[in-house]
Amino acid sequence: MLPPEQVKNASGLFNLTRNLGGAVGLALINTILSNREDVHFARLAESVNGANDSAAGALATLTQAFAGLGDAAESAAYATLARMVSVQAMVMSLIDLFVLLTGLFLGLAFLLFFVQRPAIGGGGGGGGH
Repeated sequence: MLPPEQVKNASGLFNLTRNLGGAVGLALINTILSNREDVHFARLAESVNGANDSAAGALATLTQAFAGLGDAAESAAYATLARMVSVQAMVMSLIDLFVLLTGLFLGLAFLLFFVQRPAIGGGGGGGGH
C-alpha cells in the first residue's frame, strides 16, 4: 500500500507503462503481420504462374471478363490476380498472428496458476469516499 502522497506519481507511472506497453505491442503486431504477409505473398506468387493450370485458367477467365477493355484486358487480369494473391497472403498472415496470440494467451493463462492471491483486506485506496 502506498502512502497518499505517492498515489499521484504511482498512478502516472502506471498509465505511462500501460500506454507504452500498448504502443509497443501494436508495433510488434504490425511488424509481424507485415513480415508474414510478405512471406506468404512470395510463396503464393511462386505457384501462380503459367505452369499452374488453375492460375492459367483464372487468368484466362479474368482476361475474358475484362475483354471490354481491349488491349488493357490482359493487364487488368494480371492486376486482379495479383490483388487476389495479396488478399490471400493477408488472410494467411492474420491466421499466423491469431495462432501466435492464442499461444501467448494460453501461456499467460497457465502462469496464472503461479500467482499468489492478495491478502484479505489488502489493496484499495485507503478510507472510503
